[in-house]
Amino acid sequence: MAQVVFEDPIHHISGKISKKYRTCYNYRKRSDRKYTSVHGDRTTPVTQKELDWRMKFAQICQATMVRLADPTTMAQDQVNFRNQTKYKTLYQYIWHLMRAEIEAQ
Repeated sequence: MAQVVFEDPIHHISGKISKKYRTCYNYRKRSDRKYTSVHGDRTTPVTQKELDWRMKFAQICQATMVRLADPTTMAQDQVNFRNQTKYKTLYQYIWHLMRAEIEAQ
């Protein structure tokens, strides 16, 4: 794969340059790689497994938003979140709690 190196003042291009073209320019910070991708319409049909996961994901997201807005569990959730180190945000923590709860049903 060729690596493009730009002269000053441009180091790299990232994102879509124009709405007219489908080409997106990408830049990976970790590997310092620059590449292009072309986004288009989906070419494969949606499977039943994928539809099931979409529905389950929507249920988890809805349950998470309800739990985050519930004042009766808010204080305890915040305390439990501070005592753990696995998840970086409260939303991630509650999302995983709701996922486990929905999967247990």
